Amino acid sequence: MRVRRIILRRWKYRSWREALLAALSSWNRNQVGRIIAGVFLTWVVGATALFAVERRANPEFATWGDSLWNVWVLLFSGLETPPKTIAGRILVSALMVLGVGLAGLFTASVASLLIERYLRRRNVENFEMADHLVLCNWAPRGLDWIREVHAKTVQDKRPVVIIHDDADEIELPDHQDEAAFGDVYIVKGDSTGEVALRRAKVHKAHSVVILTDDREGKHADGKSIVTCVAIRGVCRGEKQPSIAVECRNPSNRHHLKKAGADEIISPSELGLRLLARTALFHGMTRVYQELLTVGRDANEVYLMPAPEELVGKDFIELTGMFARYRHDRRACLLIGIQRGEEMHLNPIGGEAASLRPDDQLILLSRVFLDPSQVLPIAAPESPKAEDA
Repeated sequence: MRVRRIILRRWKYRSWREALLAALSSWNRNQVGRIIAGVFLTWVVGATALFAVERRANPEFATWGDSLWNVWVLLFSGLETPPKTIAGRILVSALMVLGVGLAGLFTASVASLLIERYLRRRNVENFEMADHLVLCNWAPRGLDWIREVHAKTVQDKRPVVIIHDDADEIELPDHQDEAAFGDVYIVKGDSTGEVALRRAKVHKAHSVVILTDDREGKHADGKSIVTCVAIRGVCRGEKQPSIAVECRNPSNRHHLKKAGADEIISPSELGLRLLARTALFHGMTRVYQELLTVGRDANEVYLMPAPEELVGKDFIELTGMFARYRHDRRACLLIGIQRGEEMHLNPIGGEAASLRPDDQLILLSRVFLDPSQVLPIAAPESPKAEDA
C-alpha cells in the first residue's frame, strides 16, 4: 500500500483508475494504443481461425488455449511446427507478415515518442533562437497560456521555451493533436539560476513570463522577485525583454517593480474587481471574457505604435478617422492613448492633447493588426465635400 501511495503521489493521481486513463490517453496520442489494440485483435482472431482449421489435424491447436499460445509465439518469433492444412498455412503466412509489421510500428512509435521528448528538452543553445517567449516555472495553467499565445488568430507565432527544474512534471499534448504545442522547448533548471536563463536565451527573448511557483507557498513571490533580478542581471548591457510576473500577494507589487518586472498581474485582485463589477452591472463577465479570449471573431485590445502621418492630430480627429473605416474585418475603434507610464482611456476634452511620436494607440479590433501594414483609417473628409 505504501508503494502504491508513493507511485500515485509521484504522478499526482488520486487512484489507479486515473493513472490508467492518463496512460491510455498518452498512448493514444502517440498511436501506441492503436498498435496494441491491433496486436490484440490479430492475436485473438488469428488464434480462433487457426483453432477452427487446424484442431483436428494438428495437436498444437487442439484447444483454443493452445492456439492462443502458439499464435502469440508465432507473431514475434515464428512456429516450430508447420500447420497441416492449406488454410492453416495461408493464415500463418498472413499472421507472420502482420506480426513483423506490428512489431515494427510499435518500435517506431516508441522511438518517435522518445525522440519527441528529447527534442523538446534539448538545449536551445543549438538553435538560432531570438524574439521568442520564455515561461519560467510550470503549472497546469501553463497549457492554456501556450494555447493563447499560439492561437490560430495569432499571425506572428513565437517559439516558447519553458524553464523548470523538474522537466518530468511537464506533460505537453502531442503537436499532431494540438498545433499550438509544435514549437515548444523545455530547459531543465532553476529559473533563478544564470545557467538555465542563458540556456533559454532570455537576453534574446521578446518577453519573459514568470508564473507563481505554487510549491513555494507564501514565499512564491519571493522566488519571482529573485527571478526578475537574475533575468535583469543576465540581460545587463544587452536587449532587455519585457518581464510579466504573476503575483500572488498584491502587496508585493512594489518589490517586483523594483526587481525589474514590467507588468505585474495578480489573479486574485483581478478576480475580485471583476466580481465587484458584475455585482453592480450584470453580464460584465461576458464583456471581459470577450476581450481576454484569443479566438476567431473575438474582439481584443491591441497597442500599436503611432504612425508618423497621425502625429499632431487630436483624439477626436483620430477617432473619426478610424470610425469611417467600417467596410471590412480590419475595422477597429480607437479607445485610448498610451503615453509612457500614462494611459488615457476615453479621454475627455483635451486630456490626451495631440498625438506624439512615442505614443501608442489603444485599439479594439476583431483581427490582429500587423504593424507593418497601414492602419485601417479613412482620411478626413474635406469641408467642401461635407458642404456638398
